[in-house]
Amino acid sequence: MAENKTMEVAVIGAGVIGVMSAWQLAARGHNVTVYDQWNTPNDRGASAGESRIFRTLYKEGPDYVPLMQKSLPMWDELQKGLEVPILEMCGGLTIGPRDHKDVQAVIDCAEELDLDHEVLDQKEMAERYPQFGLDENEVGVFDPVAGIFRPELAVLTAREESKRLGAKYRPYTRVLNVRPTEDGIMVDTADDAQRFDKVVLATGPWATGATWATNFAPSMIQARRLVAGWFPARDAALHQPKNMPISIRRHPEAGFSCFPILDGTAVKILPHHLDWMNIDSPEDLPRLIEPEFVRAIERAVARLMPGLDPAAIRVSSWTEGFTTDGVPVVGPSPADDRVVLAFGMSGQGFKFAPAVGSIVTDYVSTDTSSDAIAIMSPTRFEQE
Repeated sequence: MAENKTMEVAVIGAGVIGVMSAWQLAARGHNVTVYDQWNTPNDRGASAGESRIFRTLYKEGPDYVPLMQKSLPMWDELQKGLEVPILEMCGGLTIGPRDHKDVQAVIDCAEELDLDHEVLDQKEMAERYPQFGLDENEVGVFDPVAGIFRPELAVLTAREESKRLGAKYRPYTRVLNVRPTEDGIMVDTADDAQRFDKVVLATGPWATGATWATNFAPSMIQARRLVAGWFPARDAALHQPKNMPISIRRHPEAGFSCFPILDGTAVKILPHHLDWMNIDSPEDLPRLIEPEFVRAIERAVARLMPGLDPAAIRVSSWTEGFTTDGVPVVGPSPADDRVVLAFGMSGQGFKFAPAVGSIVTDYVSTDTSSDAIAIMSPTRFEQE
């Protein structure tokens, strides 16, 4: 185990994973420099899109739940004293046929870990949550420890807290190379070359977009375009977090994440049943959304969300980096353990970003982490 001493650390990428890592690294006394080719936050990467979901009953499996449990008090710490909260707890629902694999997975997760939950039938859902239209064979699994994020505010607040602790930011600075040497890691930009003891790659959908990045993470990440639509609520108060949980919907005709109204008049719908387009790089992100894509979201809303006007008043796109197995990558690079990888969140990393930042800091500080989750290890790709 390496000695826990003050190190010079570069964090490349200033999305939510990068700023959370910078916050935790600076809190433990490291000298941190954060690079991003854009500003922080921005509307290109995986922290864009107005809102994100926090949930504890996890359809992806109980292995992830400790990350949520570690992250929740860290979110509370980060938002202490803010006039507008980063995370509003409103509960969450997974809605679909009782025998759908995702619905069953959420119930299994709750039962295996003895987590609070309720299974509501169609009648109970209609009484408590009339915002959602259910078929007779559908249920809603209620998660009391769930809520909705303001992601841009989260990134901004973590950035400012890390700066208060001494982290330095270099926005609009593209990293041209990361070069291992005998006595450190060199980070090259157009302006200079700087030596670091450790480097954290929190590059999100940009993870394998540069030639140098493939030296540390070959062929792990595919960038994809995500698209959401916003739909006006006929009764805005009924669709705000105090009255409407976040939800994940599984229906034979459509699947989507649903976000209550935060700061406007519209509910956000992120479709899962429509293809998330592969793109070569976030720089190639198409901003003009195909009309047939929008109409498909509108049909889902008309069918399953009775309190919404099914005409989208806004459509927006952003990018995310996905691994081949849908599991994030967190841990030392197999190519050089002085480089710590933290990317490929695959659409699920925002909620447990503080825990990832803490695990990254463990690896930087001591080369190991008791909180690390084995399924996220970068070495799994060497076995394929």
